[in-house]
Amino acid sequence: MIGEIVETSTLGFRAESLTLHQPPPLGELVKVQRDGEDYWYAVVVYGTTSADLGRRVVRRATPEVRDEAVYREHPQLARLLQTVFEARLVGWKDEGRVRQTLPPAPPPLHYSVYVCSAEEVAAFTRHFYYFRLLLEPALEVPAEQVLAAHVRRVYMQRGYDDEWLAAAAREIAGLLKSDHARLMSVLYAIDPER
Repeated sequence: MIGEIVETSTLGFRAESLTLHQPPPLGELVKVQRDGEDYWYAVVVYGTTSADLGRRVVRRATPEVRDEAVYREHPQLARLLQTVFEARLVGWKDEGRVRQTLPPAPPPLHYSVYVCSAEEVAAFTRHFYYFRLLLEPALEVPAEQVLAAHVRRVYMQRGYDDEWLAAAAREIAGLLKSDHARLMSVLYAIDPER
């Protein structure tokens, strides 16, 4: 388990990371289970560490003091921080079959989030239907950068599978054929030679 859902919607969810300053990497494929089985699939689109707004934040006396030094000297202040990540829903299970569409309902609050294993990533990414969902504008990070980060992450998890990467690039080219600037941004970012 890497986090717990603290906000949920039709398009995705926000989860609090179990480890401060360590959200899952941008583009990571994650899952949420229902009744002990994988059910929802999502891609991490954003991560941040900030002060927990529900608690009173104590300001540092001098702005030049680095955070690490403050928290080493005053570890109780670390409790004021939280690391959260957002994930875009890209699939779900329907009677045992994985569908790469938005699910009929978002995952409930307080459900646990898990990283998909390399085998699960390979199985989920055999098809590219979900790329369209990732190209929808994200709130904080440009959609093409989210897609590029996801493709790079999957490429690595699939053992640097050049055949898969070429197929993914062809799919992206088809999706972005009318937007040359966005297409080139993604293709440049996923090129393993760069």
